[in-house]
Amino acid sequence: MSDLTPAAALRTLVFSNAPAAPAPAQPAPTPATPATPVQPYSPVSPRYAEQWIQVEKENLAAGRITLEEANRRFDALGAMPEQRAPDTRTAEVKLIDKHFPPAKETDFLIRYGEPGRPAPPMTKELQQFDQSVRTWLSGAEFSRDGGNGLVSQIERVAQQNQRMNADELESYGYAEFAKLEKTYGETLDEKLHAAAVMIDAIDKQQPGLKQLLQSRGIGDNALVVAQLIGQSECWHARRKGY
Repeated sequence: MSDLTPAAALRTLVFSNAPAAPAPAQPAPTPATPATPVQPYSPVSPRYAEQWIQVEKENLAAGRITLEEANRRFDALGAMPEQRAPDTRTAEVKLIDKHFPPAKETDFLIRYGEPGRPAPPMTKELQQFDQSVRTWLSGAEFSRDGGNGLVSQIERVAQQNQRMNADELESYGYAEFAKLEKTYGETLDEKLHAAAVMIDAIDKQQPGLKQLLQSRGIGDNALVVAQLIGQSECWHARRKGY
């Protein structure tokens, strides 16, 4: 039997032909508006300063205040030069950033070892792998919940498939690929390719992600693939929406 399932074979094809992705953009913060307006020349708590910097940027963009007045308010808020730059995000990207804000590498929850058993010692190799996983999740711009959800699903798949032999893994890949075809229909190839472009860009920055997805049927799992497809839609939208 072939050593590549249909899903793995397709991924290998699109990964190898994925075009170079543009340099990742850093989305501007979109905090909630504070309940009480700030006085332009009064000291502001650091807790609210970043929020009000965004408010004043919107005031300036809408023409409600002059550039001179905006700079006075930015000075009072302690705004850095990069924080004063206009917000050029599209409405779609603002909505994505509001509901799925990219998390920091340290925000993700990654567990090691089998459930109910003590966690293994953090060896140098495990520390390196842990950092790689966090870099991949951050590179894909996952939110905290989204990244944690993907990690949990990968953990479940790894536990489930660890005792499968080669033939069983191949059969598993066929069954999972059928689920993807049922879910995405004729758009599946396009969506897999879009996800592959994102994965290719991340793997170039921190190699190893492709290898992980191609091991023990992890990248064949329909839920893992669906989560990567969904995140790739946000990832691509951010690159088009600035």
